Amino acid sequence: MNLPDGIQRRRTAVDELNMRSIFTENDLVCAEVRSSQGDGSLQLQARNQKYGKLERGQLLTVDPYLVKRRKQHFHHLEEYGIDLIIGCNGYIWIGEHVEARDKMVVDQGSNSEQLIAECDKNSMDLDEQDGTCTPREARQNICRIANAIRVLSRLGFNITVEVILETVNLSNSLNLDIHDMLGSEFYVLVAESEAERRSLSKRKR
Repeated sequence: MNLPDGIQRRRTAVDELNMRSIFTENDLVCAEVRSSQGDGSLQLQARNQKYGKLERGQLLTVDPYLVKRRKQHFHHLEEYGIDLIIGCNGYIWIGEHVEARDKMVVDQGSNSEQLIAECDKNSMDLDEQDGTCTPREARQNICRIANAIRVLSRLGFNITVEVILETVNLSNSLNLDIHDMLGSEFYVLVAESEAERRSLSKRKR
């Protein structure tokens, strides 16, 4: 897994003992399922910087059948400065964009405790420099995208990054406030837009 400063290394016994210094109960984590055990437990891995603890955003839950398996489930919506993770398990994360740093080092068992201590210190320094407050514009974008997903979910439409962005752009073109996106009028407009999109798709075929 990755440590807080972006360093990745192999797991050691010391890492296991110090795991609580990185993750604690009730943390929200994005990881890959490495394997499943006979007792139903799972082994997770966070191989690079796109995995790990999720902060500064919203987690939504939709019916898994609305999410189709695709090659890419991690999206950076550059126009909005937002990271979007659409999980096949129905969990969708919308959060402030985080620049990924992917450093690879081979673990030296004798230095494990020192590395963890340094990582904790570096992580704290970065938080102090960057501040812990998400900018107002980013929060608004997170809420707007989240409401677009809520609308699509309640209408039972497949949830893809393309359809999400179409719904967000529709709300912007109508100058709708974020909370007004959950009104019945917008539901009708989204349904009509989706019907038109599917009609055009059939014609192209």
